[in-house]
Amino acid sequence: MKKKNIGFIALMILLASSQVWAEEEKDTAVKYNLGNVIVSATKTEAYQAEVGSSTTVITAEELKRIGKTTVGEVLRGVTGVAAAQNGPFGGLTSIYLRGSKPGHTLVMVDGVEINDSISADRSFDFANLAVDNIERIEVIRGAQSTLYGSDAMGGVINIITKKGKGKPKWEISTEAGSHDTFKEGIGLTGEIEKLNYSFSFSRLDSDGISKAKDGVEKDGYQNFTISSRLGYRILNDAELSLILRYTNAETDIDDGAYEDDPNYTIWSKNLASKFEFTQALRPWWDHKLSFSYSETRRKHRDEKDIVDTTEDAQSWFKGDNKKIEWQHNFSPVSWDTLTGGFEYEQERGSSYSRSRTIITKIDRKTVSNTGFYLQNQFRLWEKLFITPGLRVDEHELFGTETTYKISTAYLIPQTGTRLKANWATGFKAPSLFQLYSSFGDPNLKPDKSKGYDFGFEQNLWDNLVTFGATYFHNKFKDMVDFDIATSKYKNIDNAITKGIETELIFKPIRDLAISVNYTYLAAEDKDIGKKLARRPENQLNFNLNWSFLEKANLNLSASYTGHTWDNAANTRKVKGYPKFDLSASYGLTKNFQIFGRINNLLDRDYQEIRGFATEGRSFYIGGKEAF
Repeated sequence: MKKKNIGFIALMILLASSQVWAEEEKDTAVKYNLGNVIVSATKTEAYQAEVGSSTTVITAEELKRIGKTTVGEVLRGVTGVAAAQNGPFGGLTSIYLRGSKPGHTLVMVDGVEINDSISADRSFDFANLAVDNIERIEVIRGAQSTLYGSDAMGGVINIITKKGKGKPKWEISTEAGSHDTFKEGIGLTGEIEKLNYSFSFSRLDSDGISKAKDGVEKDGYQNFTISSRLGYRILNDAELSLILRYTNAETDIDDGAYEDDPNYTIWSKNLASKFEFTQALRPWWDHKLSFSYSETRRKHRDEKDIVDTTEDAQSWFKGDNKKIEWQHNFSPVSWDTLTGGFEYEQERGSSYSRSRTIITKIDRKTVSNTGFYLQNQFRLWEKLFITPGLRVDEHELFGTETTYKISTAYLIPQTGTRLKANWATGFKAPSLFQLYSSFGDPNLKPDKSKGYDFGFEQNLWDNLVTFGATYFHNKFKDMVDFDIATSKYKNIDNAITKGIETELIFKPIRDLAISVNYTYLAAEDKDIGKKLARRPENQLNFNLNWSFLEKANLNLSASYTGHTWDNAANTRKVKGYPKFDLSASYGLTKNFQIFGRINNLLDRDYQEIRGFATEGRSFYIGGKEAF
């Protein structure tokens, strides 16, 4: 980036008190619907309407209504998100945010980075992330490297767990359904004087279905998840908190597209933890010091069987990430918040693979990065919101990387209109696998991107109808990809993703809500002139939620996913498909509720990835008691 651009951004960020603004205008119009509070877009609490970034917030109440069991399933209904899974019940699940690579999306639990440090592209597998104990899911689309550094080129997904409050409350649930599927869960939340706590445990067991299309043997699945959050107020203005989430999953898989395998198994363990201290030093100054640790372990085993008597393969992968962050927020005046921070991050990884007598491995490797970020949120007349940001990262291998972002939103309360725009750069450091595996190169440089978006949102008839549209355009260059000619990873890929996101929310009566979103995506590999694989050009999502009889709720979700290409050469096509899911709940008593769901209501036969099966019409029913 040119020095004059860096100077311009820095000047805007530090411009905090150069003049006193005129008295705020009196607003006589109906107040604009500001949406939900979101943290991930600015690292401070703000309403969605006050940030220029394109955001989606899915609350705990919405999670209950739609009846999905994993975060991956929930995200399929979000604007700008495409998903692809290698078969249900634990099959590898990848998320493509605005057409970017899976490794270009930073995934966090309570701010803890959980991307797999030893996977090929350092992406996150959403197959095993359950919705248990989640307060809300925040999705921010577009480059967010200014605040989060590497891996946030496409956007950020932050899963925020529940914080205990009020009297102690227990919740016990059980569910059973198709494919001999059973799930049990127990949770506890509450607050005792200075201590708040939240805890949940769940276990899911299923015989599953064959992950290979046309396969005959079932691929079973087990998932064991623990989530906890503790907070202790040591002073009136200071709190210590400890966050922990652990998942242990066992998944039977198959050899690949259309290839059955009766004894190919993957064990996966994921840990996310954070110790955090927050304190308000002055009415206008607060800070947060945190240490986080995440770890991913995977083990694969595939021995000989009646299908293939020559198979003999084992492998294991271990990666972890440590990060120290110190963030300060300054609000010298009501219309300005300056946020600055420091991060030190270290990731490690090792692996071992054996196929018959051939052994490949990565001895434990460590790479560190130091980052400094600065951001200023201007709130002028409660209508104009301007947020410039600047970040400098110092990577152990490739040196200094500077990213910046300018985000703006403007509200017109008199007409219920919101305008927004963003311009941002991003980068992604090469993964440990790309650097140090037998296919790697320690001299690789980071992926880089530039992108912008702009759009509007319109509220009508006292928020009875809300609709909006956003155009986005992203340019990626020097992306690391596998070069078949040399059997090595190289900085060889250049791509463009652009499109339109539209959303409509209609609430004709208090107990009925209808939402529709549509995404058009053009994602092209500029080097070969082909469309990027597994990115649908057209996606449509529909959701209807009806709360009736005070105790009953009915939710219908429908989607259409357009055709995709299963390979980079665009020679293998996957047909588009519609899908309908139905969920319902009813409170039999004040504390006891029954619920049920039907997946793939119309029993459509479809594929997300060529050669991998999907679940047909399936039924699940359960009960939940709170006391």
